[in-house]
Amino acid sequence: MLPSAYEKAALREIQEWKNPPRSWYDGMRGKVDEMWSGATDLARRLPGVEWTIDNIVTGLLDLTNEISHDSVWRDGIIREFARTETEIEEFDDISRLDLEHVDSALTGLKAKYVSLAGAEGAATGFAGFAGIVPDIVALVALNLRAAGEYATYCGFDIRTQEERIFALSILDYVAKTSDNAKELAIEPAYRVVKKVATSQGVNAIEQLGFNEAVERIARAIGMKLTGRKLSQVVPIAGAAVGAGLNVLYTRKVCATAHNLYRERFLARKYGESVTA
Repeated sequence: MLPSAYEKAALREIQEWKNPPRSWYDGMRGKVDEMWSGATDLARRLPGVEWTIDNIVTGLLDLTNEISHDSVWRDGIIREFARTETEIEEFDDISRLDLEHVDSALTGLKAKYVSLAGAEGAATGFAGFAGIVPDIVALVALNLRAAGEYATYCGFDIRTQEERIFALSILDYVAKTSDNAKELAIEPAYRVVKKVATSQGVNAIEQLGFNEAVERIARAIGMKLTGRKLSQVVPIAGAAVGAGLNVLYTRKVCATAHNLYRERFLARKYGESVTA
């Protein structure tokens, strides 16, 4: 079985997304990245930051446990597909669909989460430093749900340990600030995230322990986002900055999840060689 014309076009789009051309904007983004890296270094030295990170990690660990019991989107998505695709009777049937049908169902998902992120960031931005913990936990919860919804539409069970790690890894790598060459952190982060879905990744999770693996990723996300959120402590500007950062982060998470899960969908359907 070979990919359809639509799926071939999608594969080309994904490759272009992973390898965008360099432009003058890359140089400007490099300066912004340096600023965020400095903010993250500053965050490590501020009084109360360790307490902040610990509370963020605790909140994120609770989130990963809660998401495993959240089957609302799974059942709803199966019903949604079943209304238009008569061959869909259970979750595993999604993997046999043409990607065009999956993409049609994904329409509007990014806009929904980006708008929610902006509203949440503006609300907590007024609280300054005190609002960082609830803001980051809420932001990660929102984006974890976004990644989970992309995963589920593409037929991946977010309730499994490896899929929860995969989703968290997307959030972690999007929070990175060191990639000056690309709009989204793809290489080598892309390869590392992708490994989570393989047997090698599953074995690594088993050896490290799921809870420890999640805690490491959660702490990394907390530190990176705390550095970015420091600008919210500035009076008046806090709400605007908080909303802006949340929107930018969520937009990148949605774009990353959209492309990576669709690529995995096609790799599972036709074999890994189709994405090479």
